Amino acid sequence: MIFGAKVLLYLIFSVKLSLIDLRTFRLPHRLTLPMAGVGFLFSFIPGNGLSPWESFLGFTAGILPLGMVAWKRQKTFGFGDAVFSGAIGTFSGVAGLGIALVSSGLLALLVFKVQKPGRILPFGAFLATGGLAGLFLTYIFRNGGLSLL
Repeated sequence: MIFGAKVLLYLIFSVKLSLIDLRTFRLPHRLTLPMAGVGFLFSFIPGNGLSPWESFLGFTAGILPLGMVAWKRQKTFGFGDAVFSGAIGTFSGVAGLGIALVSSGLLALLVFKVQKPGRILPFGAFLATGGLAGLFLTYIFRNGGLSLL
């Protein structure tokens, strides 16, 4: 039950952020930071799938390396992407974040290969999709299935 609520809140934030990113090429901190806070708060509720420490490590693993990329590549990859990945890490931990980054990168690469050349793609929707995969897969691996939803 707790995990289901966690997924629902993840979806509310990530769909809103994806739609904004598709329209504006921005992931606003007014949504990414509260999303990270909600993910971290869930880690204190038994049955959510993560401890507070795992949630904190997920945030750190998302924001630090991608924040450095955003700092170096300010015109193509922003701090919003870094904070959004950190927020995904609060919901799914380091392992889920790893799944999210790999799957979102592969999905973005696939879409990039089939689209018109020269078109810029916002990465937020890919991150959101990969984050959902990371959230479910880490929960399944830890609990042996989705029966506890």
